[in-house]
Amino acid sequence: MALGCAALVLVGATLIAFHARRLVASTINSVHSDGNIYAANEYSSILPGAVFNVPAAGAALQQVHGGSVLALAGMQGEPPIHVDLCSHLLDPASTRLLPLRIGFHFDDVAQAISRHETPLRNVALAAADDTAMPRVLVQGDLRAPLQVAWSARSAPVRWVSDAGAAVDGKATLGRENWLIWGADNALRLQRRASASCPKAGVLQVQLFRRAAQAGPKALVLAFPEHGAAVSSWLAPGAWQVPAQGGPVLEDEALFGQLIERAMLRLDAGGQAELAPRDLALWRAAPAGARAVDLSSWDNVVLDLPAQKLLKHLYWMADGEFVRQQVAVFNGERRLLAVRTRPGSGEWLGAAAAPAATAQFFADLPQGWAPWARVDGAAHLQLAAAGKVDVMLAGRLRRVEGARVLARQDSCTGRACPDAAMVQVIRLEPLAGAREIVIVADPVPVPIDQQYRFLRVEQGKLAWHQVPQAVRSPALAGAPVTLSDRNGTVLWNGAPSAAAQAAGLATMLGLRADQANSIAGMLARTGGPHNARLSLDLPLQALSQRALDCVGMRRGQWDGAACKGGQAAPEGRHAGLVIIDTETGDILAAAGAGTAAASLANWSEVRDFDRANPARSPLRLPAWQHDGGIHNSPGSTFKIISALGLEMAARRDAQIDAMLAGLPLAALNRMAHERGFAFQTDAAAYPANTRLAHISNYKDQHLDRRAVDGRLGLPQALTYSLNTWFAWSGELADRSLFGQAEGGAPDLQALGAGALDTVRPSIGMAHRLGFEQALRLDGGLLGPAYAWQSWDALQASAAHIDPIHTRHELRQMAIGLRMQATPLQMALAAGAVGQGSIVAPRLLLELDGRQAQETKGTALGVRLDRIRSGLKGVVDAGTAAGAFGAPALASVRHALSGKTGTSPSIDDLSTVWFTGWLEPGALPGQAHRLAVAAFVSHSEASGGEHAAPIVAAILRSLLVQSAEQKGK
Repeated sequence: MALGCAALVLVGATLIAFHARRLVASTINSVHSDGNIYAANEYSSILPGAVFNVPAAGAALQQVHGGSVLALAGMQGEPPIHVDLCSHLLDPASTRLLPLRIGFHFDDVAQAISRHETPLRNVALAAADDTAMPRVLVQGDLRAPLQVAWSARSAPVRWVSDAGAAVDGKATLGRENWLIWGADNALRLQRRASASCPKAGVLQVQLFRRAAQAGPKALVLAFPEHGAAVSSWLAPGAWQVPAQGGPVLEDEALFGQLIERAMLRLDAGGQAELAPRDLALWRAAPAGARAVDLSSWDNVVLDLPAQKLLKHLYWMADGEFVRQQVAVFNGERRLLAVRTRPGSGEWLGAAAAPAATAQFFADLPQGWAPWARVDGAAHLQLAAAGKVDVMLAGRLRRVEGARVLARQDSCTGRACPDAAMVQVIRLEPLAGAREIVIVADPVPVPIDQQYRFLRVEQGKLAWHQVPQAVRSPALAGAPVTLSDRNGTVLWNGAPSAAAQAAGLATMLGLRADQANSIAGMLARTGGPHNARLSLDLPLQALSQRALDCVGMRRGQWDGAACKGGQAAPEGRHAGLVIIDTETGDILAAAGAGTAAASLANWSEVRDFDRANPARSPLRLPAWQHDGGIHNSPGSTFKIISALGLEMAARRDAQIDAMLAGLPLAALNRMAHERGFAFQTDAAAYPANTRLAHISNYKDQHLDRRAVDGRLGLPQALTYSLNTWFAWSGELADRSLFGQAEGGAPDLQALGAGALDTVRPSIGMAHRLGFEQALRLDGGLLGPAYAWQSWDALQASAAHIDPIHTRHELRQMAIGLRMQATPLQMALAAGAVGQGSIVAPRLLLELDGRQAQETKGTALGVRLDRIRSGLKGVVDAGTAAGAFGAPALASVRHALSGKTGTSPSIDDLSTVWFTGWLEPGALPGQAHRLAVAAFVSHSEASGGEHAAPIVAAILRSLLVQSAEQKGK
């Protein structure tokens, strides 16, 4: 490790020196004194000598000699829409594209439906209040370039593309295309190749608007009259592109000369080879005196210039840099690495493996010693007798000194075209063997070409100038102290023992250089800092133990120990959040099931975190998710669907009557008259079909859940009736126009809020925080703080997948096709209990400054029917079994909630419970508390697995209170 660190320091120092020299050499190329000169040089190959201005804010399109320059300063992109063009063909066998509508309003869609126009697919909808955005049509035949046409609503529209200029509001669609109107709006259309749609590719559509706060640099795209566009980031000001590329540095020139004279080449194995320094001496020596064979270099002409090149290569600073880059290139191209279980033995003559090995795995491997990089053969000196497990990154050829008992392909990461690139091999040493030799061939290593000087292009070595790397925020090294809400110290240079036991280590920081931890985030601003968190350490510790016992192992938590627990199945993870809905304070945030992360395996954890951040063990299950199938909230989302239905009921008296409760016969008649295949005596919707449909849990019929012959929203929530929510969701969704067939469900929101009035459940989800990365700093870090994607004080945005069909719309109504976190679902439940939006916070105080207190806005819809249904869940519905114990009788009357069961894979589900506890239900509890818990890879339901976690916590709190009174 020491040698590896030294090598990294040396390479880093060399890179810094290289960039410094390049920056100095390039300063003459720009008329702007403070800009990124290096980036300006990137345009010299397509727009040499061009002069342009980068504005401080807004979009500016400028014509220059030989092309155009588009600068976007202080602009923020909305989430992009990805249109698979194969899905937009008239039919799968056709090459003709259906018209793709972009920037249309919902009224435009309604008119198209009334005119019975061709099917409306992937309509990119503009917000109703966006009256300036042009209507855009993309259409054509795949046998020719696709065409774009637009009509301006108000402001003039400008067009720039790598496929040519526009004529009368029409243009050819290229790879990079922009529409600009006014000074604050732009639309980007990018056509890309796609493995899933090789026939037509993918079109990415993204709206850019003026941001609230401008950044230090602008996105600048240069479009030549012919050829591809080039983009970079420049500071505001006047710029001049160099008439020629920036000065070629000595090392770059040396590389070119070595290639030209065949003194740098690729060998048959793809490795870079440099002409040996002793090539001249070897040629001069008699044939019998030559110790090595260098005849493969006979094609090199060793004239005086070539000898000078060898001198530069091996004795000058520029040559040293080229040799370093060749070593980096070779070291990252091919890899042979091994590891064993701790205590198995020692690898002889091995070096540390590169960080790129982390890309071989979808999840961090557990229970292994560090990697050892070897060359050709790995020698393991055994420490003890017995079978040995070896993880090999390479292609096994043979084993000496042991028998192979089993082999398992183990390459699971994004860098694994073949799962056999990494194998776990079980070996049994031969009698008397004290060493095992593993002979294997190396495998390719994934590298980030963006930050490498040497690359392979069209089978040949090429040199590229490296853009300034985006480095992780540097830690100031300032001391940080973190305490819980009661002043108990949790972190002071390292997590306390109590904080570690309560599952807080990765959140607070395993080490001071964990930049995305809370301590690391504060250290990034300098310091010293003293901060107080909203967490209550005793409640946090209890929540963590209950989650580990009941959630992970399905045991029984008695307040002191876990009884009857079983080993958690592979892949299971769990999370829990408890929030004070009056203040938004997060009182507990427990997580379990992530790979073990500690000081002992910090290097590998850090590498994996960089390679696969979404699946990193440093992520927080309480409010960060990886976007996968195991994060769907299932039927807990029906809380939000119910709020959306109440919103729709304000404009539709029939929906209002249905929520209040209609007789079963009236429900069936209403569905039949409208043409919907909904029946209260059927377990599926649409009824009597083998096509895609929604079914009820355990195939229950709705008529069994009626009260006095009526069925409404309270009963649908209490018993989690999927078919009722799927059908009512269709009735409330304006995109279907009340029709049983047709309509335009395939609407995509081009701008924020574009679907909110069309799809009520989407509108309510957005109000509750979906699609927003929630920041938990209570406003203490300030607007200028440099947030990073996985900062511990930032929650992952809950996300709803795009809806294309009616069936997907039905799935959304019951909580499928989306990803959420316990924090998000606790906020949803808490909002219903509180009657208003809850703004969460984890940072309460920073250096004596208090966090903001945000009073949430009222939900603005009728809540009594929803509250009644959620109370019924605990009293008689899907969670009644979890909270029915006599020990919980004193709190059950104050508890409301909703269970959720979201099917995932192999008959397993992700299970949920979320709800709230009224003030005063627990001793000393002055405010309403919201809670949410989930467990993935469960064989049970939310009522059977997730709700018992919350029940165990409540039971323990009651027991603790009774014990304290007894004392």
